Amino acid sequence: MTMVGEMWSHLGSTMGTLMLVYTLFKQFFPYHLQDSFEKYFNRIVRFAYPYVEITFDEFTGERMKRSEGYSRIKSYLGDKSTASAKRLKADV
Repeated sequence: MTMVGEMWSHLGSTMGTLMLVYTLFKQFFPYHLQDSFEKYFNRIVRFAYPYVEITFDEFTGERMKRSEGYSRIKSYLGDKSTASAKRLKADV
């Protein structure tokens, strides 16, 4: 049980340190350096996280009428997304 407590204390310390570094970065670095850093950081995250999540409503609020946009998006994704996606999973 003490190992779990140690893990939480280390996690809290790590999160506090990261928040301090982030605050200092935002406050003291020039905007163009922040922008460049965030752009490259987002590229690294996108490279490591290959999933894309898109959410859209199937039915409109009008008497459970199927959305026209839903039908168009569904047909578009069926043709285009399978060519570029590593994995594709969808629920209707």
